[in-house]
Amino acid sequence: MHHMEHEKQFKFLKNKLEANQLAHSYLFSGPQEANLLSFAKEFIKLVNSKTIATSDVAIEKENYPDLLTVKSANSESSIKNEKDMMEIDVGQVRQVNNFLSYKSYYGGYKTVIMENAERMNTQAQNSFLKTLEEPKGNTVIILISSKAETLLPTIFSRCQTIKFYPSQKYAFSKQQQGILQNILPVINQDLAEKFLFAKNVNLENGNAIEILEVLQRHFRNLLLIKIGVVKGEESKYSIEKLKKILRLIETISHQVATTNASSKLALEIILLEL
Repeated sequence: MHHMEHEKQFKFLKNKLEANQLAHSYLFSGPQEANLLSFAKEFIKLVNSKTIATSDVAIEKENYPDLLTVKSANSESSIKNEKDMMEIDVGQVRQVNNFLSYKSYYGGYKTVIMENAERMNTQAQNSFLKTLEEPKGNTVIILISSKAETLLPTIFSRCQTIKFYPSQKYAFSKQQQGILQNILPVINQDLAEKFLFAKNVNLENGNAIEILEVLQRHFRNLLLIKIGVVKGEESKYSIEKLKKILRLIETISHQVATTNASSKLALEIILLEL
């Protein structure tokens, strides 16, 4: 068990389990690099270790009868079009409800893991709310998301959120370093300079997303340094301010990626906040 990098979170959950105080639903929120899926599976092995010597193989292969894993690649829209529509649809949520309505196979917990929970479409999220409102017996539902703030607030508030950070600083590629060196000096300039930068920088062909990604990783590193998870030079920002900046970048990245929001405007809004 000790190869795990998120020991603090694991210990917290283990204590809850032992005290019989597990919540029915958890939201594991953290960046892609935090590897939350394998953490969730480790936790489910622990939850069910009393009722069965859970073979790692069963859970890894997802043929363990008391675990259902939901992912967008299995949605009807994805399969129909033979491409990942990045969507979790209402049919999958119905599957969850159906799964939870049966007794546990081994007499332990019924467990559900939903990867990229933010990919639930509106219909799916509304249906999922009902699942969360009336949890049945020994049930643990784990939502995993790197964009948790894009979930409906009603879902967010019904899950206990556990935050994860990558345990090391994010290393930038050559190209990303270039982007960062371009943009960092602008952060301390006046408004006119910031608008000028947003106007002149190339935001075509996915560059906007790349810039937002680099900013997000840069500020995540600053936050990790600030809370003492990793070593590095402290920035002028408070923890609150860094969290606020990260939330803003997250929300705006989501809008740029999923709607035809203006990338220039998106960048201006973020630069004004820095």
